[in-house]
Order: sequence, then C-alpha cells, then structure tokens
Amino acid sequence: MAKIVTGHWFARQPALWHKHAMKLFIPAAALMLAACVPQPRPTPSAATAPAGDSCGPQVVVFVSAGDLFGDPPRRAGPPSAEELAAELARENAALERLQIAFDALLYCRWTEVRLIRADASAGAISRGEAANRQVAAAGRLRQDIGRAGQVRARIQARAARIEAALEAAAPGTTRGLGAARPGTTRAMASAPLVLRARPEAGAPESGRLLAGAEVVLRPGVGSFALVDASGTTGYAPASAFTVLPPLTAAPGNTPLRDLAATNIARREGFSQSLSLIERSGLQGFEAGT
Repeated sequence: MAKIVTGHWFARQPALWHKHAMKLFIPAAALMLAACVPQPRPTPSAATAPAGDSCGPQVVVFVSAGDLFGDPPRRAGPPSAEELAAELARENAALERLQIAFDALLYCRWTEVRLIRADASAGAISRGEAANRQVAAAGRLRQDIGRAGQVRARIQARAARIEAALEAAAPGTTRGLGAARPGTTRAMASAPLVLRARPEAGAPESGRLLAGAEVVLRPGVGSFALVDASGTTGYAPASAFTVLPPLTAAPGNTPLRDLAATNIARREGFSQSLSLIERSGLQGFEAGT
C-alpha cells in the first residue's frame, strides 16, 4: 500500500521539505526572471551575405577587408619610427587584402551579367527576365561602389595622418619617395593598345596607348594588369608589355621609406581601380547590352 505523504509529515522533516521546495522553486524563478528581463537581440553583422546575391561571399570578404581600416592606434604622443613602421606594415597587408577582395567582387559581378546574357541567348530565360536581372545586378554593383567609396574615404583620412607622422618621424621621407614603388612594375607597350575599364576583352574602352609608351603596371585580375600611363588608366593584357628595369633607388632608402612607398602604391592602386568603375563600371550592365 502506497504511503501518503502529508504536509504534517514535511513539517516534521524541515530539511527534506527545504530540499524538495528548492527543486521546484529554482526552475520556476529562472523562468520568471527570463520573462521579465529584456533579452539581448543579436546585432546584425555588416559582413552578412545579402540574401539572394550570388556574389554574397565576395561581398562578405570585401566588407570585412574594409573594416580593417578603423580608428588609428591611440597614443599619448607622435609615434616613433619603429611604431610607424609596424603600423605601415599592418596597413599595407590590409590594403593588399582589400584590393584582392575588391577585384574578386567585381569579377563576380561581371561574370553574373555574362551568365544572364548567355541564358537569354540560349532561351533559358526570357528577354524581359534578363532585363530585370541586369537591372538588379546594376543595383548591387552601385551598392558595391558605394561601400568602396566609404572605404576609400577612410583610407584617405588615414593617409593624411600617416604622412604627417612620417615627416615628423623621418623628415623628407614622403618628399623623397621615387617613382619606382614596391608593388609596381615599369614597362613599355610592345604595340598600340586599347585600355579597358574592366579586366576583360569586351569591356568599355578607357584609353589608348601608342607602341613604346612607358607605363606603370600594377597587379590586376587574371592575365590583365592595371595600367597607369601618366594619368590614363585601364586594364590590358600583361603580356602586351615589355618589362623595364627598375629605377635606381634613391640614396638613403630605409625600411620605413620602403613601407611608405608600398603604402602609397597600394592606396593609389585601389583608388584608381575604384575610379575606373565609377566612370564606366555600369556600362554593360544595362538591359539589352
């Protein structure tokens, strides 16, 4: 026969009553507190892949690379030459990652449009659907250009501070930087060339070069190099140039000067590639082109 436990029995066993009461009270109290205390909401990440964007992973990588250019280190006074060299080394690595991420994102955008055209030509989608998709792709590219513009503004603000610190730590460094900078290659056009706004054969024209024109080449995408010809910039096949020997380094070059030269070259490379897209990047994204 089952034994009936009454409140009178618990009264005679205070320790046991307390044990059982706590088993019931603690979970109930936790539930009530959870209901009363506001729960933190997850903060949306800036580096979240946009829904429905086939280039979402590239967007995430580019946004994350741009986030590396945040506030400068907090210091009590001007940085020493050693501190500045360490900061420049970190900044140069960040600029390299940024350029690679930007190039990969743009290449994905152009590939997206080519696939839309191919599907329309093959009859896989209607012309109307192809036009709608191209409009959507152009809108996403505009967002990319806007993000890149914000990053460029942050880089330029940091550049002004870094150059002032360079002159304070090593007077004459920024003025004494030569034309030959790490990350660039002196070259000569082997034949008359057309420069393109994007690293692809059918991209809009951004300029022309005469045979023998001396240029500066920077890394581009695939077999294309980013070409700087005295203010005329664009992409062209790297194989169309003859590499020239580098200019003789200026006397007194130091690791700090080399880091500063690399910083300038990479900043200019990113700014130029963005400027090309701003001028003609949407050509080819319009419906029917």
